Amino acid sequence: MIRRELSERSKACRLVLLALALTSTVGCAEGSNGVTRMADGVRYEGRFVNPEAYAAYLLGVEREAHGALNEALAAYLEAHAEDPDSPEIWARIGAVRCFSSEPQHGPAAARTAFERGLTTDASYYGIYLERARCRERAGDFPGALPDATAAVARSPDDESANLLVARLLRAVGHAAEARAWLEAFRSYHVTTVATERALDAARGTAPAREAATSGSGQAASSARSEAFAELRSGRTERARQQAQTELEADPSNADAWIATLVACDALRDDQCFEDAMNRLRTPSLTPSSTALGYLRELLARRAGVPVSF
Repeated sequence: MIRRELSERSKACRLVLLALALTSTVGCAEGSNGVTRMADGVRYEGRFVNPEAYAAYLLGVEREAHGALNEALAAYLEAHAEDPDSPEIWARIGAVRCFSSEPQHGPAAARTAFERGLTTDASYYGIYLERARCRERAGDFPGALPDATAAVARSPDDESANLLVARLLRAVGHAAEARAWLEAFRSYHVTTVATERALDAARGTAPAREAATSGSGQAASSARSEAFAELRSGRTERARQQAQTELEADPSNADAWIATLVACDALRDDQCFEDAMNRLRTPSLTPSSTALGYLRELLARRAGVPVSF
């Protein structure tokens, strides 16, 4: 079964590589031990990896993203058979084994995979990052911290690695160091919601900010879009116009985005719905309880099953 899927993935992978060559000016020249790639005028040297290994790896990533860890592990092992020298594959094998709920897996079972990966390439940051996450899962915060900092040392711009360091610093009782770490990271990188939330937690200001933005909890439950009043009155087209106007004024207004989706769905306007799906930017505030109620109903209607969150 997996061989047949890999054959299809291999074909898809070749098409992806061809598309990259056409759109990103990526050229490859195979040598006896590696390849030379050109991207945006910069030359990169690396190992040659056959398409079957790429295909198996991508299949594993897809399955892992959907929570199918046993199937992901099977794909990663297939990728390893095709490319035994890949530290990236060992990192994923270790991660999947660590977080699997199967009795034969878990943090202890993942240790061998991480060690094999480091033997293959001790410079690859992903091995350190995944081993740190695994140790964090096992509650070994002091043991996880050196691996997390090692991951940052090898990939300073990686947000997930930096957030993990800060989280572990707090876990071992170094809140001030966690805050300083995040302040430094933010000063050199574009701010994201994840970093801001972590920094709020490190500063101890998250509750204050929530109170300031929610009016002691009241505004959080009140809709931040006038379109919902139009929806309740049955004026669906007016609701759509109002929601779209609000969303144009503030693309991060999650309430206006949800109201737009609901109105487009009620009007059976598929193009409107698809356009709205692509319009939301990173929300500035969590959707209100009113908006979440509409979203829950919308998802249940379109998915055909009850949805809870």
